[in-house]
Amino acid sequence: MRRIWGMFVLCGALGAFVAPTARAQSDAVAPPLAADGSNKGANDFRFGISPFNSAGALLRIHQPLRDFLGKSLKRNVVMFSARDHESFFFNALDDQYDLVIAPIHFVPRIVDHGYVPLVRYRNPLDLMMVVRKSAGIASAEDLRGRRVGLPDRLSLYNIVGMQWLRSLPLKVGVDYELTEYPSHLAEIIAVDADKLDVALTASPTWMQLDPGIRERLTLIDIGYQKMPSMTLLARRKLGKAMIARLYDALEDFARSPEGKKFFAATGYGGFVKATNRDVKKAHQYETLMRQTYGDGPSPAR
Repeated sequence: MRRIWGMFVLCGALGAFVAPTARAQSDAVAPPLAADGSNKGANDFRFGISPFNSAGALLRIHQPLRDFLGKSLKRNVVMFSARDHESFFFNALDDQYDLVIAPIHFVPRIVDHGYVPLVRYRNPLDLMMVVRKSAGIASAEDLRGRRVGLPDRLSLYNIVGMQWLRSLPLKVGVDYELTEYPSHLAEIIAVDADKLDVALTASPTWMQLDPGIRERLTLIDIGYQKMPSMTLLARRKLGKAMIARLYDALEDFARSPEGKKFFAATGYGGFVKATNRDVKKAHQYETLMRQTYGDGPSPAR
């Protein structure tokens, strides 16, 4: 039987916050939509963002892009995310988004279910450790006896992080403790609060942190594999003309003052046109997901 997931609205012109619910309380800023999308405005353009960060952070980070697209498309652009990556994946397959920012390992199946790759972020991603400056951690050799955190299961950094941890001469539950957190931000906050010693995360996440938090922490490059960044895909049902307008709007955003400020603040480095080669490369990470957690999310339930 097909599994149906609720969504959480991130937008609102003023970004009004509502009491959070669900598994990760910091990740929800509005109640879930009705399963049939009955509270969708007639002219709403639905912008789905992978839940790699808290809902509040996703809203703050992507607001300039949302505003620019709204003006360019002359549509009310509404931002959405989900409580976890699995929920986000199913929402995309349920045709819930017009534009989606998806991690590389979700791209093949999302394309198979009616989305067209438009652009990807230019800068590759690195697996990093975030630790407290006072923790005395400088490399993988210092993980013994430590509390290690990963972002939510099926996120790219959980999957690649698990691969890296399994390559070490250490055993989870014996040499170190391993805990999953709802998002990159949640695990980094846990490190800052001394509830965790190491957060495995991404360099862009570090750049998007509050400067006050960064002052107390250290970012360590572990020298592991570089990964493709996220891809922006449009729903094919929008039609060729609308998809072309959307692509042009994204390109215009990248050249605009707002876009340049966005890319400088996030570390994404700009947009690069997505190609068939990118989609083929994405299969490598889909395979890694299956090797790590079986088949991963599947539309068949």
